[in-house]
Amino acid sequence: MVIKFSRHAKRRMALYGLDEHEISLAIEEGEKQELPDGKVCFIFKIDKFKYPLKVVAVAKPDYLTIVTAYPLKKAR
Repeated sequence: MVIKFSRHAKRRMALYGLDEHEISLAIEEGEKQELPDGKVCFIFKIDKFKYPLKVVAVAKPDYLTIVTAYPLKKAR
């Protein structure tokens, strides 16, 4: 599956010091949740942050567009 990043997602990744490998790891191994507006949310705990990483994406049949990625402010 091809993973594309929105401009907003690239800016959030730079702000929080995330790289594409960490995002792909969250997508592959994270907890997947379907959101009511048709988006997909992945939540995955990485050692870099105190709280889990949240990745929001729009899923299409042949690719995934990452909308945003950020560490959650509260523990889940």
